Amino acid sequence: MLKINIKRFFLVVLAAVGYVLLLPCWRKLRKNSLLVLRYHSVSESRSHEVNVKPKIFGKQINYLAKNFNVISLTEFITLLTNEKKIPPKTVLITFDDGYKDNFTNAYSILQKLGASATIFLSVAYIGTGKILPHDRKDEFVPNRILDWQEVKEMHSHEITFGSHSLNHANLGQISLEEMNKEIAESKRVIEENLGNRVVAVSYPYGLYSDFNAQTVEQVKKAGYVCGFTAMYGLNTLKSDLFRLRRIGIEASDNMFTFKAKLNGALDLLILKETRFVQRIVECANRILGV
Repeated sequence: MLKINIKRFFLVVLAAVGYVLLLPCWRKLRKNSLLVLRYHSVSESRSHEVNVKPKIFGKQINYLAKNFNVISLTEFITLLTNEKKIPPKTVLITFDDGYKDNFTNAYSILQKLGASATIFLSVAYIGTGKILPHDRKDEFVPNRILDWQEVKEMHSHEITFGSHSLNHANLGQISLEEMNKEIAESKRVIEENLGNRVVAVSYPYGLYSDFNAQTVEQVKKAGYVCGFTAMYGLNTLKSDLFRLRRIGIEASDNMFTFKAKLNGALDLLILKETRFVQRIVECANRILGV
């Protein structure tokens, strides 16, 4: 909770700086750009910093439904590959990991507001009753993963699914053989269960060190059309389809910072990918015992 509050404070300050620098005005000059939002869980009880409370999530999606053009993954790919002009305020909603609360909480909100979304599954955990390795020190129930019946239910109502590897593996730190299995087998299993081609992958962890040129090559070889990172930023017609950027929405976001991420006031967050800022974050995490 302390880390979330500290992060929220810095986001509010950084957003205020962004408004002083008129960054939202600069964003308006950047035509043909697409926003991709990255969520994880939507739960009242999960304590993780990437979790968003259902009430807050509802407010965020309601704001998007009223003010943005929320599109599907298919429409997103079409815009990036076949169009010369992208409609303003166009956004794709994505989720990583495949938490059960994507079905029990987020799904009903998305349906009610008519918003499409794409969920990237950690395939080997679907329907097993196990939780992801990075959640094992936390409580079990809030970290449960979807089962195939829930996936199929959402799939039948316009929710798209992609791969987040088999085992939530760091694709930049495993052998080529393991990498190929994580990428290709996860795709095959989803397609076998849903009867639809899987066209997108989200790289687990998703920063520069978590995937590499070999990863991208294996993703292309497996037949994916695009790959999503966790790196902050927008996508344009010139973006690499296998290194697409997203904007993470987390527990530290209130509506002020949420809107700032959408309108460009928080574009300064792209600086967090620099090694200098990463070292500051690492030191802060050590101090906080995270």
